[in-house]
Amino acid sequence: MLKYITSGFKKTPMSALRLSQKCSSRQLYGTPAFRDFDPPFGGNVFLKPHRIFLQTLANILLLFVATSGFCQEAGELKIPIDSLKGKFVPTGIRIGAEAVNITRSFIGEDYKEYQFQADIDFYRYFFNVEYGILERTFTSENGLYNVEGSYLRIGPDINFLHRDPDMSALFFGLRYGMATFSDKLNYSYRDKAFGDGTGQVANNDINAKWFEMVAGMKVKMWRMVWLGYTARFKFGVDTFENNELIPNIIPGFGRADETVVWGLNYYLIIRIPVRKEPRSIVLPAKTN
Repeated sequence: MLKYITSGFKKTPMSALRLSQKCSSRQLYGTPAFRDFDPPFGGNVFLKPHRIFLQTLANILLLFVATSGFCQEAGELKIPIDSLKGKFVPTGIRIGAEAVNITRSFIGEDYKEYQFQADIDFYRYFFNVEYGILERTFTSENGLYNVEGSYLRIGPDINFLHRDPDMSALFFGLRYGMATFSDKLNYSYRDKAFGDGTGQVANNDINAKWFEMVAGMKVKMWRMVWLGYTARFKFGVDTFENNELIPNIIPGFGRADETVVWGLNYYLIIRIPVRKEPRSIVLPAKTN
């Protein structure tokens, strides 16, 4: 005896004892309850108002800092001495936290994501390590979907402002991303012959891998405090079409039904110097 779950999910034929075809957590998108889901630039245009406010505020603040950070004191010009000696010896380590995700984690009850990044410089190059954890829950009239896991991204950047005295960065780079996560779908159904019931289908400790092209800025705000953003073009992920349960979201990547995803992250950063910065000279102001 076959029946259909029609409320909240795409019609899915099921028997009283087992699923007769693969369930997809992506079917949760059919209901208004999930239309406000917005993984960072994951393709959903239904953005929550508080997210729009946070992104706008971060853009304005970063633009102000970026423009003011390159201004020297009136009439003076600070120029680093260009020497190959010791250029590829690291000068500092930057450690940062993703500001928007952490803020959203405190605001929402069904969303928890914490992301951290660190980089170390080798002259005009940076080596980056990024780590994050995610837990997200979606509910509908006849089901509940949960995903939780962690992700890691590593890769190099090239800095086009490597001669800036304040060690600011305008960079382009590559990332290799990987995630380990579990998800499950709890659902209820009705069957005229066998009565009502509930079921569960899940993925345990599955892995995803992808690549990213990134670009962004990191600018000095005050002493050891920095602000930065990273724009991401993500591609090359497995969409898990052969799984019994097709994931809805991949931690660190975004929606699992998209093979190409855009992302944008804002970071609050602390820079820890490990050696003296390259020497520089200050040219005095011109006098008329």
